[in-house]
Formats: sequence, structure tokens, C-alpha cells
Amino acid sequence: MIDKTSHVPFYQQVKKSIEGRVKSGKLKPGDSIESEKTLCKIYNVSQITIRKAISDLVNMGILYRVPGKGTFLASLSEKSKSPFLLKTNNIGFVISREHHPAFSNPFYSFVFRGVESEARAHGYNLFYQLLDHNIIADISNFKLASENKVDGLLLVGEIPHNFIMDIKDKGIPLVLVDHYINDVGLDSVVTENEKGAYQVVKYLIDLGHRKIGFWGASLDHGTFMERFKGYKKALSDYDIKFSEDLVETVLLIENDIIVDKMFKSDNMPTAVFACNDLVAIKVMSALQDQGLKVPGDISIAGFDDIELSSQIRPPLTTVRVQREQMGVLAVKKLIKNIEKENNKSEKTVLTTELMVRQSCKAI
Repeated sequence: MIDKTSHVPFYQQVKKSIEGRVKSGKLKPGDSIESEKTLCKIYNVSQITIRKAISDLVNMGILYRVPGKGTFLASLSEKSKSPFLLKTNNIGFVISREHHPAFSNPFYSFVFRGVESEARAHGYNLFYQLLDHNIIADISNFKLASENKVDGLLLVGEIPHNFIMDIKDKGIPLVLVDHYINDVGLDSVVTENEKGAYQVVKYLIDLGHRKIGFWGASLDHGTFMERFKGYKKALSDYDIKFSEDLVETVLLIENDIIVDKMFKSDNMPTAVFACNDLVAIKVMSALQDQGLKVPGDISIAGFDDIELSSQIRPPLTTVRVQREQMGVLAVKKLIKNIEKENNKSEKTVLTTELMVRQSCKAI
């Protein structure tokens, strides 16, 4: 039934064949059509091809989908039903302005790369939504949800919990990426933050360091809190007294703030574990501006292994995170949720790897 020598795309041939069955009367309004897997066997094509053909027919109003039940031939009455019955084949990638790669952290550009490739492989389009204060304050301004423009959403990074729960209450399939909320029935894909932080702090301890600082952003961010826990656990396990004087959890931007808060004190650390590579690089720059040498005067380690961390001088010791894989797995989870194939939510934790470079030395 598919002419593989034809220049007509396979999905259009499948679409035309189903339309022919409708015109011939073989399918009546309300009749269900075969599942995607069955149609793959009938037409001997991929599931992506079938999905594209069905999506076009749904958008044309010829077919409609009922979640968990199947795909049916529409009548005039079905075409006027609520739009949630119509599959868009769109996925939303939603991220707060704080995490937007253009404004802050390139970490999420790699997550997006994984999301984009996996979505495309499954025949889904990708909508990118930047959350601002207006949307977070009033969910009615969130058009992807209020106007049913997507089949599901990836909520990426730290996003207010009340906003997440408002989206969940609308019944839109969700997956949290690089963030999670306990006991609310949402899938999430996260990094092994606590274990990765423990690993890098243990490395500093093994080098002989006992005065190890932790610097970063607010611990209200779940990811940074997990890394802070890993830092404290490593100190505790190796009988090193925790000192608040060595901890700075206000996002460090100005070099003079760094110097004033730490390096003009009598309790200067011999090593610093920064909550992510961007903070580590800012700290390193501040130290070098003051004539201090890394690692000669102080050792620095980060977390995330962004591309820049291996290019600066000295190259940064850090923790490698599976950024693209995070995006890939999130899309796979979301598609299962969209297609009602996932009956139980779960938190998937991706492993980390210590990357030893030249920014730390033994003492």
C-alpha cells in the first residue's frame, strides 16, 4: 500500500490511504482506527510516519483522539468538542528567566539539545517558553496551557511549586527536569547532586584540605541544597568541623564582594567548592584580580562541567553531569505520560563523574 519508490512522503501516502477508507464508507463516524503499532505493520513504516499522518488528520478534523481510549473518525459533533481531544504533537520546554542560557547558565542549552533531538525523533514539535513574573503570578497568561497548544510540558530548573501544581491541576502531562517535588505524583529527571558534591569534597579532603569553603546561590534552590548536603556530609564523614564562616550562599557576582566576605578575613579557606562552574569561574577571576594564584594559593572546584570549565586557565576540576541525557530521558517520560503508558511517577537520578583538572593541589 506504500510505494517506496515514490517521491511522495510516506506519511502523506498513509494519510491518503486512510482518507480513502473514509470516502469509501469503510469507516463510519465514531469508528475507531487501528493503533499506531498496528498501522506500522499494515503500512510497513515507522511509528514516526504513522504519528505524523494521524496528527495531520486530527488537525484537519477528520479524526479525533480520546486519551486512553484510541483514535476515532470524527462527525460534525465530535469536531466541535473540547480541543483537549485533539493531539497537537507539540511539547513545551518551559524555563524561568533565571535559568535562561542567554541570561545565565549554559548548562540548560545542553539539556535543550537533548530535548530537541529526542522530540524530533518521535515526531514532536518543540515550543520554547520563557517564564516571567507575569506568567508565574497569573497562570491565565500561560498560553501554552490555557489555549491547549501542547500535549505536554517539560518544566525545567527551579520553578515555583504553586505554579507547577496549578499546571498539574489542569491535567496537562508534566515532567520536571533538574528539579523535583516529593510526594505529588510527578515524574522528574535530576542529577546525583548530593553524591557528586560528596565526591568532589572528598577529593579535596584527600588532597589534605581541611578548611574547605562552599560558595554559591541561595539554598532555596533544591539543586544547590542537595550539593550543600553533600558538602556537609563529606566534612562530617571525615571528622572536619563544619564552619558557617566558610559558607557563602548569596549569588556572588561582584569581585569585591567575594574578597571582602572571605579573603580579608582571618579564616581564609585553602579550597573552595563552588555550587556550579559559573560561580567557580567568577571566584577564580576574583582571586586572580587580587594577585592570588589558583591552585598555588587556593584550590577551586566546581560542578556541571560546562564547556568553559576545560578552557580556562587553569582548567577547572569539576563534576560532569549528563546534561543531554537529562533532556532525552525527560522527553521519553513525557511521551509515555501523553500516551497514557506510564501508570506510576518516578524520580530518575543520573550519575555524575569527577573530572580532575589543574585547579586543585595537594597541601
